[in-house]
Amino acid sequence: MKTFLRLLSVLAAAYLSFFRLSDRHPPPNVPARGISAYAAVSDLASTSSGCALDPNFEPVFHTARGQVQWVFHDLALAAGNDPDSYSIELMQDRRGYRAINAMTCTASRVIWLSVTAWDRLSDNEPALALLLAHELAHADHRNPALLKNDPMTDAERHLLGQLTLRQLEEIAADHRAADLMVLAGYSIAEINQASRFILADGGALAFSGATQTHPAGRDRANLMTFYLGRKMLTQFSR
Repeated sequence: MKTFLRLLSVLAAAYLSFFRLSDRHPPPNVPARGISAYAAVSDLASTSSGCALDPNFEPVFHTARGQVQWVFHDLALAAGNDPDSYSIELMQDRRGYRAINAMTCTASRVIWLSVTAWDRLSDNEPALALLLAHELAHADHRNPALLKNDPMTDAERHLLGQLTLRQLEEIAADHRAADLMVLAGYSIAEINQASRFILADGGALAFSGATQTHPAGRDRANLMTFYLGRKMLTQFSR
């Protein structure tokens, strides 16, 4: 039976790997012109957000904050939080590096998003949502030590076995982010496509690479595909 379930998981993961989406997640009650048109309606971000930003970065006044807050709204509700209790701020690297990046201060509920992330993801709502959901997920993801207890394929177990506990925290946040996106109305295929774009395909060229705290992007994308495959099987079995 376990072998059969693992085979189904592999098939589901393969399906997600090759599935390509024709349309992005449609915003509720928003005209077809797209949510990018709403980027300019927000007030400019306040620099007094109460979060100690990494000294290599600086706050940026950017009207994109309106759209980012809009995308974040349903994700926060999915996590059981008040969206208005969070502040989403834009930042840029003082050293001139351009990378898709985000960071969070969970205590003060501030999420920092790089201007490059906005530039690369503004027309890819699921990918932007995944980046925000990952930061939101850092507040309540599973104990990373429990990840290895999940039913998984040998390939997935091998990948997890190469990671440090700190790197596993990022995987746990990735999994929780996927859960939040499903609750917010995104499809599993959208989430998988967003993950692969940011971590392994087009967006990966501007995404921060592997470090002592973060696994390699392609490994994270593959682990997300495995996780989403199991999640899809769970939905089909209901």
